[in-house]
Amino acid sequence: MIHYYYGNGAGKTTSAIGLTLRAADVYDPCVVQFLKDGTSGEISALKKLGIPVFAVTGGVKFFRSMTDEDKARITAEHNENLRRAFEKPYTFIMLDELGDAADLGLCDTDLVKSLLTSLPDTCEAVITGHRPTELFLDIADYVTEFVCHEHPYKKGVAARRGIEY
Repeated sequence: MIHYYYGNGAGKTTSAIGLTLRAADVYDPCVVQFLKDGTSGEISALKKLGIPVFAVTGGVKFFRSMTDEDKARITAEHNENLRRAFEKPYTFIMLDELGDAADLGLCDTDLVKSLLTSLPDTCEAVITGHRPTELFLDIADYVTEFVCHEHPYKKGVAARRGIEY
């Protein structure tokens, strides 16, 4: 089955990581991060548990700051990481921020659709993103929207390691 967590609220990645940890008892999981470099706190914890993580190397900038060369490099790496995750085959695949990468054109959406629609019955996938992307709404079995009602960032509190990242 496919899970899709989206919205402007905090907790999408954290929820997906929690599901990945629960699944690790039964499945063979991996994590693919899009638009992230694999350095956040939860990723080092997953690696300590032996869960493979595929992320962008060489740094990631905000989309508005990316050059055409950055976009081409990141898109190629996103596509390669997708292929790696679906080749093994892992039986649980977390696709963190895939929704945003697809919306921004930083991955091959035909490849994404092909891989997700051909998931074997023995595989589970969880996707996160900010917007209600039609591709994922159409194929997901679980759809959960995260809505932010209050956040310390609105009061000027910066992101804290171990809590927001």
